[in-house]
Amino acid sequence: MERSIGKTKTDELAVMVDTFKPLQITEEAIEDRRREIPKSWLE
Repeated sequence: MERSIGKTKTDELAVMVDTFKPLQITEEAIEDRRREIPKSWLE
């Protein structure tokens, strides 16, 4: 957070999905989770 002090913009992209029905996780998504894909954006 301290590195963000004084910054006026970022080069980030966020995606939101609004569904009427719950989504089902696929086998591929489970594999990606095991590879720690959610942490891949960390330095």
